Amino acid sequence: MKLTPTQFLVLGFLLVTYGMVIPWLMVLQILEANFFLSFTSYAATFTGLLFGVVGVATYYRQRRKGP
Repeated sequence: MKLTPTQFLVLGFLLVTYGMVIPWLMVLQILEANFFLSFTSYAATFTGLLFGVVGVATYYRQRRKGP
């Protein structure tokens, strides 16, 4: 399955959003802070940023290359 640049950006946005919301819920003590949630939050943020960078790079590469 090959992802388009737009799909990379959307997936990256969702992962970064997850990585932002989960620690916020832990700070508000709605969710109990534990290693698993902290690690998945960090991993989702890092992966989301990576996907976002890849999405932007491939978007501009395709746009520069032309249809």
